[in-house]
Amino acid sequence: MHFIGEYEVKVDDKGRVMVPVALRKQLPPDMQDRFVLHRGFENCVAMSPYSVFMKEAERIAKMNDKKKSVREYQRFFVDGAVEITLDSNGRMLIPKHLKEWAGLGREIVIATRLKKIEIWSKEKKQTPTAEDGDKFSDMAEDLFGDEDEDGDN
Repeated sequence: MHFIGEYEVKVDDKGRVMVPVALRKQLPPDMQDRFVLHRGFENCVAMSPYSVFMKEAERIAKMNDKKKSVREYQRFFVDGAVEITLDSNGRMLIPKHLKEWAGLGREIVIATRLKKIEIWSKEKKQTPTAEDGDKFSDMAEDLFGDEDEDGDN
């Protein structure tokens, strides 16, 4: 499952956020209203379909927790995670602790990143600029330069 799209949305007076229909339609019917919100990388809120989150949680739970970095990652992954269900109008309530974590205000961006959905403050969301084009090219070369067009080495 992969997602595409970036959506600017507003938080209403009751703190609710409308999850765009275009994004919900990208999900199988059994995944369209049950999610887990949790801390994401670079101080965004990550939004995962419940079953996707649980699959990742299972993978992380199998890691060797005798390693300090594993324990820290496990804590970061689950601390503050909350299961949410969209209401009949497709709205969700982002908990206060996650809003504070990501610095979310009244205007937010719900951005997809292939397998991930991220929720950003509109002010903090970094939109690529023309100058980033060279950086993107350099990253592609570093990450994929040894592969042919089919992704083979």
